[in-house]
Amino acid sequence: MRIMLGFLFLLLIQTQCCFGCAVSEEQRPQMTYLLNKMVQAATAPEALPNPSVLLALQLAPDHSNSAKHILLQRIAQDAVDRVQNGKSFSSGLVALYALAHQASCSDPRKVSAKGTTLDLVQLLEKKFEMELENIKTTGNSLSNYYQLGLCVLTLCQLQGSFSVSKTADLFTPDQKKYYLGGHFSVDIASLAVLAQICIQTRDNATLPEANVITANIQWLLNITLKQKRSDGVIGNLYSTGEAMQALSVASEYLAPGSWNCSQTLNKVVSEIPKGTFDHPMVAAQLLPSLQDRTYLDVSTVNCSLETDDLNLAVLPTILSITQHQSSNRFKVKYTVTDSVSNTFTDSTEVFVPKGSVFLGVMEAAQEKDPKRFRFTYANSTWGPYITSVRGLVADNSKRTYWQLFSGETPLSKGAGEYVVSDGENMVVKFTTY
Repeated sequence: MRIMLGFLFLLLIQTQCCFGCAVSEEQRPQMTYLLNKMVQAATAPEALPNPSVLLALQLAPDHSNSAKHILLQRIAQDAVDRVQNGKSFSSGLVALYALAHQASCSDPRKVSAKGTTLDLVQLLEKKFEMELENIKTTGNSLSNYYQLGLCVLTLCQLQGSFSVSKTADLFTPDQKKYYLGGHFSVDIASLAVLAQICIQTRDNATLPEANVITANIQWLLNITLKQKRSDGVIGNLYSTGEAMQALSVASEYLAPGSWNCSQTLNKVVSEIPKGTFDHPMVAAQLLPSLQDRTYLDVSTVNCSLETDDLNLAVLPTILSITQHQSSNRFKVKYTVTDSVSNTFTDSTEVFVPKGSVFLGVMEAAQEKDPKRFRFTYANSTWGPYITSVRGLVADNSKRTYWQLFSGETPLSKGAGEYVVSDGENMVVKFTTY
């Protein structure tokens, strides 16, 4: 599960990277292709404001000035609109918006749009305090620990105000924090490592909480390395980019030979021509690592290097899912189940066109039996996000969400991306994290 979903030092810092690696000249066209595909998708008229794409673009060696201004204007207007109209603006999203502004050489404390100026750092400080207070009173965060990692990382880099002692306690080992659906989340762990490395570097590791933070980082890295596959993938292909960032800045914690960065890099690059990372959010999380950059490098962004346009890579066109669809139809089994309160489990079989995505299966089932299989979803930068099934609504404050499966295997792609196969058993399960 990808959860939504990572940057900047205003203080002088020293790079802590010994394990980093970057694409070779031979591999650079693949990276350029992915960068352009991401930017083209994110700057399309119908695209939602996307701070993650702007971050990835600004960490690239060649920046597109025109793309930057389109993306920056969109996130500025969206941030002001959310605050003015009381719309949802989670702590993690505020953090991303602030980092994207800083990476674009735009002051996140003075975000202007619609005649209003907004201080995103001050807003983030308040959001983070609300998160900590909710954890203290209920045991749960208002968002999730991926977003909390973004909060700390951003406040650390933007010289925001936060309690280091509370933060050290926040990231201590706990299954409730780092596991989703019973599986260790490499994404959450990676952000927690980056955030705590930032604190260590900023404060020269002389804090009273230094031992706690050191122990936190070591535990997280040890568990993360256990998720490494024989081909170099860490967790899954979509979590590997952020894992590479965390591992590259934490070399002092890693035993010699515990991670082969070149092997991991070559594996993810080999997947680019297959369209594995074509989704702009997926590309945004991978691209910094392809260039031996991390979210801790935002302070080194040089906006003077921006050009009018990026050079389009010459690669075979990767057709979208909809272009592959045909009139051939096949049967898929579909199940909806409430595994929290166990109020229902219903299954049906539907026929869908070849090339259909999970969302198409859900729509076919809803059309067949609206009472049992009705659902709602919201559009996000990750694509369609399932918000309710049969009236049962996902609630972040109660740590509940709708998880997608193929059989018993959790999906790492979303409902709008995962292409189903003939005879496959698709499941959407109401669960907790």
